[in-house]
Amino acid sequence: MQKREGKIIAVIGAPRSGKSFLSDLLAKHYNGKIILEGEEMDFPERIREDIEKNIRSLERILWFRNKLVKEYLVARRHKEKGETVILDVFWIGYQLFIDALAHDFENEVLKDMAEIDRKTLNYPDVIIFLSVTEKSIRKFIKLGGRKFDDSEDYVVNQALPVNELYNDFFKKHKKLLNKTIIVQRDLMDFSKPEDLEKIIKQIDGKIKIKIK
Repeated sequence: MQKREGKIIAVIGAPRSGKSFLSDLLAKHYNGKIILEGEEMDFPERIREDIEKNIRSLERILWFRNKLVKEYLVARRHKEKGETVILDVFWIGYQLFIDALAHDFENEVLKDMAEIDRKTLNYPDVIIFLSVTEKSIRKFIKLGGRKFDDSEDYVVNQALPVNELYNDFFKKHKKLLNKTIIVQRDLMDFSKPEDLEKIIKQIDGKIKIKIK
Protein backbone atom coordinates (compact mmCIF):
# COMPACT_ATOMS: atom_id res chain seq x y z
CA MET A 1 0.00 0.00 0.00
CA GLN A 2 1.38 3.37 -1.04
CA LYS A 3 2.24 5.65 1.88
CA ARG A 4 0.27 8.89 2.10
CA GLU A 5 2.53 11.87 1.35
CA GLY A 6 2.55 14.56 4.05
CA LYS A 7 2.67 18.29 3.39
CA ILE A 8 3.70 21.42 5.25
CA ILE A 9 1.76 24.65 4.64
CA ALA A 10 3.08 27.85 6.20
CA VAL A 11 1.14 31.10 6.50
CA ILE A 12 3.37 34.17 6.81
CA GLY A 13 2.92 37.93 6.98
CA ALA A 14 2.96 40.97 9.23
CA PRO A 15 1.89 40.73 12.89
CA ARG A 16 -1.88 40.54 13.41
CA SER A 17 -2.59 40.00 9.70
CA GLY A 18 -4.73 36.93 10.38
CA LYS A 19 -2.11 34.19 10.11
CA SER A 20 -3.34 32.17 13.07
CA PHE A 21 -6.99 32.54 12.08
CA LEU A 22 -6.35 31.33 8.54
CA SER A 23 -4.08 28.53 9.79
CA ASP A 24 -6.84 27.25 12.05
CA LEU A 25 -9.35 27.25 9.19
CA LEU A 26 -6.95 25.39 6.90
CA ALA A 27 -6.11 22.83 9.58
CA LYS A 28 -9.81 22.09 10.00
CA HIS A 29 -10.37 21.84 6.25
CA TYR A 30 -7.46 19.47 5.65
CA ASN A 31 -7.90 17.67 8.99
CA GLY A 32 -4.27 18.49 9.67
CA LYS A 33 -1.98 19.30 12.55
CA ILE A 34 -1.57 22.95 13.50
CA ILE A 35 1.47 24.61 15.09
CA LEU A 36 1.00 28.24 16.09
CA GLU A 37 3.50 30.92 17.06
CA GLY A 38 1.49 31.64 20.19
CA GLU A 39 0.05 34.61 21.99
CA GLU A 40 1.36 36.98 24.65
CA MET A 41 1.07 34.50 27.52
CA ASP A 42 3.10 31.91 25.58
CA PHE A 43 6.25 34.06 25.43
CA PRO A 44 8.61 34.42 28.42
CA GLU A 45 8.23 37.71 30.25
CA ARG A 46 11.75 38.75 29.24
CA ILE A 47 10.97 38.24 25.54
CA ARG A 48 7.75 40.23 25.87
CA GLU A 49 9.80 43.03 27.40
CA ASP A 50 12.33 42.81 24.55
CA ILE A 51 9.53 43.24 22.01
CA GLU A 52 7.68 45.98 23.88
CA LYS A 53 10.80 48.09 24.54
CA ASN A 54 12.69 47.04 21.39
CA ILE A 55 15.75 45.99 23.41
CA ARG A 56 18.16 43.03 23.59
CA SER A 57 17.81 42.27 19.90
CA LEU A 58 20.33 39.42 19.82
CA GLU A 59 18.63 37.32 22.48
CA ARG A 60 15.23 38.01 20.94
CA ILE A 61 16.35 36.76 17.52
CA LEU A 62 18.03 33.70 19.02
CA TRP A 63 14.99 32.83 21.13
CA PHE A 64 12.62 33.02 18.17
CA ARG A 65 15.10 31.17 15.97
CA ASN A 66 15.27 28.25 18.41
CA LYS A 67 11.50 28.22 18.85
CA LEU A 68 10.76 28.27 15.11
CA VAL A 69 13.37 25.67 14.20
CA LYS A 70 12.12 23.29 16.92
CA GLU A 71 8.55 23.72 15.69
CA TYR A 72 9.59 23.11 12.09
CA LEU A 73 11.37 19.90 13.06
CA VAL A 74 8.14 18.76 14.74
CA ALA A 75 6.25 19.64 11.54
CA ARG A 76 8.71 17.60 9.47
CA ARG A 77 8.17 14.56 11.67
CA HIS A 78 4.41 14.84 11.14
CA LYS A 79 4.99 15.21 7.40
CA GLU A 80 7.11 12.05 7.38
CA LYS A 81 4.13 10.24 8.91
CA GLY A 82 1.98 11.35 5.98
CA GLU A 83 0.20 14.16 7.82
CA THR A 84 -0.63 17.69 6.69
CA VAL A 85 0.78 20.38 8.98
CA ILE A 86 -0.21 24.05 9.09
CA LEU A 87 2.16 26.65 10.55
CA ASP A 88 1.34 30.32 11.15
CA VAL A 89 5.03 31.17 10.71
CA PHE A 90 8.14 29.15 9.90
CA TRP A 91 11.87 29.47 10.42
CA ILE A 92 12.33 32.22 7.81
CA GLY A 93 10.45 34.56 10.17
CA TYR A 94 13.39 35.27 12.46
CA GLN A 95 15.78 35.81 9.55
CA LEU A 96 13.87 38.83 8.27
CA PHE A 97 14.77 40.80 11.38
CA ILE A 98 18.52 40.25 11.34
CA ASP A 99 19.46 43.34 9.32
CA ALA A 100 16.89 45.47 11.11
CA LEU A 101 17.88 44.49 14.65
CA ALA A 102 21.49 43.24 14.60
CA HIS A 103 24.62 45.09 13.53
CA ASP A 104 28.35 44.60 13.04
CA PHE A 105 29.72 41.27 14.30
CA GLU A 106 26.36 40.12 15.68
CA ASN A 107 24.86 40.62 12.23
CA GLU A 108 27.57 38.48 10.61
CA VAL A 109 27.16 35.65 13.12
CA LEU A 110 23.37 35.60 12.76
CA LYS A 111 23.58 35.62 8.96
CA ASP A 112 25.89 32.60 9.07
CA MET A 113 23.35 30.83 11.29
CA ALA A 114 20.52 31.78 8.93
CA GLU A 115 22.41 30.40 5.94
CA ILE A 116 22.93 27.07 7.72
CA ASP A 117 19.20 26.88 8.50
CA ARG A 118 18.27 27.59 4.88
CA LYS A 119 20.54 24.79 3.68
CA THR A 120 19.41 22.19 6.20
CA LEU A 121 15.73 22.77 6.94
CA ASN A 122 14.13 22.99 3.47
CA TYR A 123 11.08 25.14 2.73
CA PRO A 124 7.39 24.32 3.29
CA ASP A 125 5.48 22.72 0.43
CA VAL A 126 3.25 25.78 0.19
CA ILE A 127 3.87 29.29 1.54
CA ILE A 128 0.90 31.65 1.91
CA PHE A 129 2.00 35.29 2.21
CA LEU A 130 -0.63 37.66 3.61
CA SER A 131 0.31 41.00 2.09
CA VAL A 132 -1.30 43.80 4.06
CA THR A 133 -1.43 47.61 4.04
CA GLU A 134 -0.43 49.92 6.87
CA LYS A 135 -4.07 50.79 7.51
CA SER A 136 -4.99 47.15 8.01
CA ILE A 137 -1.93 46.40 10.14
CA ARG A 138 -2.97 49.15 12.53
CA LYS A 139 -6.56 47.92 12.54
CA PHE A 140 -5.64 44.29 13.21
CA ILE A 141 -3.17 45.21 15.97
CA LYS A 142 -5.85 47.22 17.76
CA LEU A 143 -8.32 44.34 17.40
CA GLY A 144 -5.73 41.87 18.66
CA GLY A 145 -5.49 43.47 22.07
CA ARG A 146 -1.99 42.23 22.93
CA LYS A 147 -0.42 44.69 25.39
CA PHE A 148 3.17 44.11 24.38
CA ASP A 149 2.79 44.91 20.67
CA ASP A 150 0.25 47.74 20.46
CA SER A 151 2.57 50.73 20.99
CA GLU A 152 3.29 53.21 18.20
CA ASP A 153 6.99 52.33 18.42
CA TYR A 154 6.18 48.67 17.78
CA VAL A 155 3.89 49.53 14.87
CA VAL A 156 6.41 51.86 13.19
CA ASN A 157 9.69 50.10 13.93
CA GLN A 158 8.68 46.46 13.97
CA ALA A 159 5.24 45.66 12.53
CA LEU A 160 5.19 47.87 9.44
CA PRO A 161 8.63 46.86 8.13
CA VAL A 162 7.73 43.14 8.14
CA ASN A 163 5.52 43.39 5.06
CA GLU A 164 8.35 45.05 3.12
CA LEU A 165 10.88 42.56 4.47
CA TYR A 166 8.79 39.72 3.09
CA ASN A 167 8.41 41.49 -0.26
CA ASP A 168 12.19 41.95 -0.42
CA PHE A 169 12.68 38.30 0.54
CA PHE A 170 10.58 37.08 -2.40
CA LYS A 171 12.39 39.43 -4.78
CA LYS A 172 15.67 37.80 -3.78
CA HIS A 173 14.26 34.25 -3.82
CA LYS A 174 12.10 34.22 -6.95
CA LYS A 175 12.35 30.44 -7.25
CA LEU A 176 10.10 30.20 -4.19
CA LEU A 177 7.26 31.97 -6.00
CA ASN A 178 6.25 28.67 -7.63
CA LYS A 179 5.21 27.38 -4.19
CA THR A 180 3.99 30.74 -2.84
CA ILE A 181 0.44 32.09 -2.77
CA ILE A 182 0.31 35.86 -2.28
CA VAL A 183 -2.95 36.98 -0.69
CA GLN A 184 -3.97 40.64 -0.64
CA ARG A 185 -5.22 40.56 2.92
CA ASP A 186 -7.21 43.81 2.70
CA LEU A 187 -9.42 42.25 0.04
CA MET A 188 -10.11 39.00 1.89
CA ASP A 189 -12.34 38.05 4.80
CA PHE A 190 -11.38 34.53 5.87
CA SER A 191 -14.64 34.13 7.77
CA LYS A 192 -16.47 34.21 4.44
CA PRO A 193 -16.60 30.71 2.89
CA GLU A 194 -16.15 32.07 -0.63
CA ASP A 195 -12.91 33.87 0.31
CA LEU A 196 -11.52 30.84 2.13
CA GLU A 197 -12.42 28.64 -0.84
CA LYS A 198 -10.34 30.86 -3.15
CA ILE A 199 -7.25 30.16 -1.06
CA ILE A 200 -7.98 26.45 -0.77
CA LYS A 201 -8.31 26.17 -4.56
CA GLN A 202 -4.91 27.81 -4.98
CA ILE A 203 -3.37 25.42 -2.47
CA ASP A 204 -4.92 22.41 -4.19
CA GLY A 205 -3.59 23.73 -7.49
CA LYS A 206 -0.03 23.56 -6.17
CA ILE A 207 -0.10 20.32 -4.17
CA LYS A 208 -2.36 17.31 -3.84
CA ILE A 209 -3.64 16.74 -0.32
CA LYS A 210 -5.88 13.80 0.49
CA ILE A 211 -8.30 14.69 3.25
CA LYS A 212 -8.85 11.90 5.75
